[in-house]
Amino acid sequence: MAIRKSKGKLGCFAYFQRASLSVVTFTETIFYKLGIYVGSHPFRTILICWIIVFLGALGFLRFQQEKNPLRLWVPPHTSFVRDSEWLMKTLEKGFREEAVMITADDVLTPEVIQRLSELDFRVRYTRTPNNNLTLENVCFELPRIDRKLLDFLEDNSTKLDPSVQMDPALYCSFVEAMKKECYTRSILELWNYNRKKILSLTKEDIVNELNNYDSNYFGKLKDIEGLLGGITRNETGHIVAATAIHNFWFLLLNFSAVDMDKSGNLAGTADWASEQALEWENTFLKIMEKFSVLYNNSFFYESGRSFGDISNATMFQDMDKLCLGVFIMVIYVQLVISKYNWLEARVVLGSVGLLTIGMAFVVGSGFCSLLGIRYGPVHTSLPFLLMGLGVDDMFVILACWEELSEEEKKLPIHEKVGMMLKHAGVSISITSLTDVIAFLIGSSTILPSLESFCIYAAVCVLMTFLFAITFFVACFVIDEQRIAKKRNGVMPWIVLPDDYTPNECSQRQISNNIFRVLYSKVVLTTPGKIIVISISIICAGFATQSALKLEQKFDPKWFLPPGTHLAEYLQAKFRYYPESGFNAGFYMGALNYTEEIPKIRHAVDRLKNMTDVTAEVVSWVDPFRDFVHVNFGPDIYAEKLDEDRFRIFLSKFLNSPRHAKYQGNFVFDKELECGVPVPKIKLSVIDFNFHRFEDPRDQIPAMHKVRTVAEKANFTTGDREAIVWSKFFATWITDELIDIEVMRNLQLALLCVMLCTIVLIADWQTCFWIFICVLITMVDVMGYMQRWGLTIDLVSCIGLELAIGLCVDYATHVGHTFLTIREGTRRDRAVRTVSSIGSAVLYGGLSTFIGVSMMSLSTAYTFQSFFKIFFLVIIFGLFHGVVLLPVILSLVGPKPYKLHQAVPQSDTGLS
Repeated sequence: MAIRKSKGKLGCFAYFQRASLSVVTFTETIFYKLGIYVGSHPFRTILICWIIVFLGALGFLRFQQEKNPLRLWVPPHTSFVRDSEWLMKTLEKGFREEAVMITADDVLTPEVIQRLSELDFRVRYTRTPNNNLTLENVCFELPRIDRKLLDFLEDNSTKLDPSVQMDPALYCSFVEAMKKECYTRSILELWNYNRKKILSLTKEDIVNELNNYDSNYFGKLKDIEGLLGGITRNETGHIVAATAIHNFWFLLLNFSAVDMDKSGNLAGTADWASEQALEWENTFLKIMEKFSVLYNNSFFYESGRSFGDISNATMFQDMDKLCLGVFIMVIYVQLVISKYNWLEARVVLGSVGLLTIGMAFVVGSGFCSLLGIRYGPVHTSLPFLLMGLGVDDMFVILACWEELSEEEKKLPIHEKVGMMLKHAGVSISITSLTDVIAFLIGSSTILPSLESFCIYAAVCVLMTFLFAITFFVACFVIDEQRIAKKRNGVMPWIVLPDDYTPNECSQRQISNNIFRVLYSKVVLTTPGKIIVISISIICAGFATQSALKLEQKFDPKWFLPPGTHLAEYLQAKFRYYPESGFNAGFYMGALNYTEEIPKIRHAVDRLKNMTDVTAEVVSWVDPFRDFVHVNFGPDIYAEKLDEDRFRIFLSKFLNSPRHAKYQGNFVFDKELECGVPVPKIKLSVIDFNFHRFEDPRDQIPAMHKVRTVAEKANFTTGDREAIVWSKFFATWITDELIDIEVMRNLQLALLCVMLCTIVLIADWQTCFWIFICVLITMVDVMGYMQRWGLTIDLVSCIGLELAIGLCVDYATHVGHTFLTIREGTRRDRAVRTVSSIGSAVLYGGLSTFIGVSMMSLSTAYTFQSFFKIFFLVIIFGLFHGVVLLPVILSLVGPKPYKLHQAVPQSDTGLS
């Protein structure tokens, strides 16, 4: 029974193998016929390819560059995207921050304050060159409350507010006469920005004014003490010195007027801003640059556009280095595909071969654009990836040409090309198809930029394969016709003598002999096998240990190269203001506020009590309650106001001298007017800050903790929308999901690629060992990523996605070739495998390395990460595919194909 059962299993496997090999045979027939056609009509083939390129380029008529960070770096179905869209639609207006920091042994001196006054004057009154804009044209405005007017309006004998005490018509005439002013936070406000008064200040004047200013008048929005860093106090607790001082200006941000296609950047890192604000900020940065030269290391600054500008410039400033990589690739291809004689030097063919990659990129990108798939910033690296993959196809095709039998070489050119493609087609089909599948699996990601990149990559890799077997082969036919006509390979217009014979040295296949000797004498000996397996186990052990320590971590500052003004500002801010955290807000929609005041108060109290997470909670609720209680009697915490009284009281509150600053905490469906009830509230906000977390992993639990405040508010009237939001959540949410996303994508890609390999290779055992090699490679890559200082983030996620397609290629070529060699023992077949295909696989790996090598010279975090990951993939992928897999096959390799004639493969004929 056991024997019959075993035979039954073998019968099922044999059936599967015959079915799979039928697919291979059918594929070879298709490639043979294609080769016959291309060999017979090379010029027609080239024309058809260029027509396809032209038609594909028409897709660029719908080309769109995605610049909106919400559609690039944040999963689209998360609550953050929904909250952000609701907030921008409802809030309508916000502000952008411009900041300057001055440091000294003591900044509370006349010299520093006067320097700051001069800077503020320049910022306020310098005009932009294009539209003649000043700060007043673009700033975020708040009601201006003059302290002299405040003293006049207030009656010191009573605590009643003048908005209540005075005749409404008279009081509102004062309010309407008040002008709005640009919202700033500056110590200069202590002297009302009066430059004459500031020029006459003494150290004693500064300290006295600072310690005696009316904090109730200024409030949190105008907190002067918070502008100082490194504060020194005397024995009575008064401030006597400080080592840093901040100054802020705020620009108006009208969300409805922002067009990210115009105001965004190519890197997708720009924040929302109007074109006018961006123009003014450009002038602001020029002013700051001049001051930074004057004051050297004591002057730091940032603008709302700083991060976007610097990250965008960093990503694209090293294109010259990447172009140098293309030039090196051209030379490398010439060295590999050419033989060292005037006739068989394939200079033109090598250049045309790289042209196929450009054609594939144009058609692939045009097709994706036609489908409405937006182009993203990461896509810039795609041509360099295609170079490594496309050149590998060229090498295999030329290798099969060199391996044609003596009988096949006597056939007419079109039949020889047919035989060449018949032999090469299956091999490059396996690798190209696995790459396409890996990218298509990657496109199932929840990350928009990675999804778009993977779709572009899948289409471009497919087009690279198609142009390799058509356009490149057609150009190869023309080059063979040149050789037949004895034309010079470097200068084709020169005809060589009829008796010209290539030198004998150029005809030798040195690489084949090197691999044969190396493996037969060293690698595939018993000691060699032990060493190879031991190295693999040791490396995998260390990698596993490190992979378990691989952190999910990302800091946007990594996009900022050292030495840039923003990087220096952030370093100084962390040093002088270590407690300064992340801005956030608790936003409430169109609630029935008369009903929900107790719940709002409870939510505010919860925020204040989260002292390990939050700080500086700025609430309008307590001041409003005190205002109503003192001036009108009711305690809104104890009794509910009717709608009419609530709207009247809130109007007086927001138009009162001491509380007008809270107008920025409300959005109404109409303009707020003095003397009339407030319009319907569309949105209100409670501002607060997160602490600065020493460990970035603490950010995500903190985010979830404050979000529970909104979730448990249980508002039951009106619009129930209540959220906690911060722009920093975009990064934190992506960090939270990225590690799960990486593992899911890697597992799916490995599974699907292996299923594809099983169908095309048609041998379970070989596919299993290929899978083991790929799996160990990925473990090693992730482990040594950690040792190299990389973390799991969006960039490394994309790099690992690409890594699967690359490392599968190496092992697949070797495993497939081993099955096609029928004679000899397992060891003999393994030696013949690496001597025929090993050099081609090695050259393919080197081509990929050259394609990304120039990334190592870039200062951009994206390119640095890509280089490190690809370097590890190439090193471990080649080792496991070209060294470990032959050792395994020499020990426990399967029998060769029985129903299929071997497909000879070799290197490219490098002499």
